[in-house]
Amino acid sequence: MGITKTKQFARSYVWWPGIDEAVEAVCRACSVCARVADAPERHEPRPWLWPERPWSRLHLDFLGPIGGATYLVTVNAHSKWVEVTAMSSISAKNLISKLREMWARFGLPRQIVSYNGPPFTSQEFQLFLKDNGIEHIFSAPYQPASNGAAENAVRMSKRVIKKALVQGVNIDIALNRFLLVYRNTEHCTTGVSPAKLLQGRSLRTRLDCLKPELGPRVRREQARQARAAGGSRRQFAPGDRVWYRGYRNSVVKWLKGEVHSRLGETDYNILGADKVFIHRHVDQIRPRSGEPDREGEDRDVSEGGRGSLSRSYLVYPNGSSPVVEEEPSSSGRGAAAGSAPAATSSRPPPAQQPAPTAPSPARERPNPPRTRRAPRRYGFDFD
Repeated sequence: MGITKTKQFARSYVWWPGIDEAVEAVCRACSVCARVADAPERHEPRPWLWPERPWSRLHLDFLGPIGGATYLVTVNAHSKWVEVTAMSSISAKNLISKLREMWARFGLPRQIVSYNGPPFTSQEFQLFLKDNGIEHIFSAPYQPASNGAAENAVRMSKRVIKKALVQGVNIDIALNRFLLVYRNTEHCTTGVSPAKLLQGRSLRTRLDCLKPELGPRVRREQARQARAAGGSRRQFAPGDRVWYRGYRNSVVKWLKGEVHSRLGETDYNILGADKVFIHRHVDQIRPRSGEPDREGEDRDVSEGGRGSLSRSYLVYPNGSSPVVEEEPSSSGRGAAAGSAPAATSSRPPPAQQPAPTAPSPARERPNPPRTRRAPRRYGFDFD
């Protein structure tokens, strides 16, 4: 009758000190009662340790047969991502084939958890896991709670299949639609959707058509920023003669060249006077007009050497202007086109002065003679 009723029955006839303890000890020692006793009180839940890396531990279980098919349910312990795969059979060979296909997309896990039934205990499956460096953990037999993650996914997927059968909807379509929304929904345990944890992004669904696209907004903002920045739009075609910015010579800023090719929206390949290709931005290029280039015209200037036109500046204390002398260039031509005509190499004879009168006494100048600097001509600055 159990411990409590046995003690009540005994006390109705006799009593001595310690009768309750004695009856309780006799009842507990009864092997017949122990064989048919009820299960003990349920143990408090002990959750699995949450893995820090996605796709590290997988929980596997079979669903079905239901609706004429059997399914392999896989749950990722880190992200709670669920995979439901239709199985033609539950043989070890077919199971290995489906896992190879799945792991080709997501990679090999470190551990898998499953129950003790076939085909998980087969030698072929164990060899497959060993070759891939995967640890296999078995849950306790006849204790579904030991593999609770897989059991919950099985129960959830079975409910979806039953609803599809009631509505007369294709089971595969119903499962895929459900899994798409489930993977995109925040999980109650992690607080993040499985898609965010496993793939780092939210999956696009039909409901995203209600949200404005990000691309048009970005293009509008870029256009607004371009208008606010100002500037003009320029472009060049291959073969255009241009001035391009030079940085090797501190005196000459712009050098002659020709556009060879376009590298992008604002970048060009320039062929310089020395037949060297130079990469320049459109802000470093100016259009050039005038006569065609003459061979060797800008070679000395572009290389930072002495140009074909050289000047000698002398200091004249009496206030006379300096004489600009021209030297022949290496090509035998004169100064570059567009420059002012240079003075002749010989100085003009001085004008006739009237005969001096009687010499006046020499006077000492109050200040020494001033040193005159050369004038700035043609855009060249000389110190």
